[in-house]
Amino acid sequence: MILGIDHVVIAGPDLDALTKTFRSIGFTVVGGGKHPIGSYNNLIGLQDGAYIELLSFYEESPNHYWWDAVHQRGGGLIDFCMQTDDVRADYATFASQGVDMSPLVGLSRVRVDGYRLSWLNNEINGEHQGLIPFVIEDETPREERVPKDNKHENGVTGIDSITLATRDLDATRRIMESALSRTAAVVEDEQLDAYGIALDVGSHRLEYLTPRGKSGPLVDHLAADKPVPYRIRFKTDGEPRTYEPESAVGVRLALV
Repeated sequence: MILGIDHVVIAGPDLDALTKTFRSIGFTVVGGGKHPIGSYNNLIGLQDGAYIELLSFYEESPNHYWWDAVHQRGGGLIDFCMQTDDVRADYATFASQGVDMSPLVGLSRVRVDGYRLSWLNNEINGEHQGLIPFVIEDETPREERVPKDNKHENGVTGIDSITLATRDLDATRRIMESALSRTAAVVEDEQLDAYGIALDVGSHRLEYLTPRGKSGPLVDHLAADKPVPYRIRFKTDGEPRTYEPESAVGVRLALV
């Protein structure tokens, strides 16, 4: 069963720049480590048990399934992962709905202190990348993968919601209702001139929106072939604020 958001992936061509930006926004960023597939990361732990992965590449890795999202499509908020207590069953559910994805693969990361983490996850491909979450199951203890330092100057305590842009709301609804075993709520967003669905899972909300007309922010976002996640909101005990992509390495980000 899917339990909630495990982590979100915010990526760019320069890990130092990502780290500097998120520290300036008031997040505590800690060292992550290197994956043997050419990527490396720094991390932001959250009190709700999820975390933010700041990711870049330490070597040319054109075969990596996030390479184009970073180097051809502008980076920013590119993907998200759901925590599950039965990764094989949830993988099978996504497969039954026709999601374009890899088999479950064993991956690893060596932390900055030398500890080697390992886990199983799938990779989402094609039109579903960034739209449909990948799922993860740890082989080493999850508490070793999630940053323990989760207090932030900006007061952020966890993820509130992720908004994703979809061209095919009916297909997205079918996939996600099946994966989460629940009926989505109908939502509208007048500011974006969009409508869609929302699904609550754990303490988090997934919001899938499609444009109502032929113009507007979501139309522009989809036409530009940007990564599908449109914005992310974080719960904060501090001052609510909104950051536009220009000031947050391509991420639409709000503290609410």
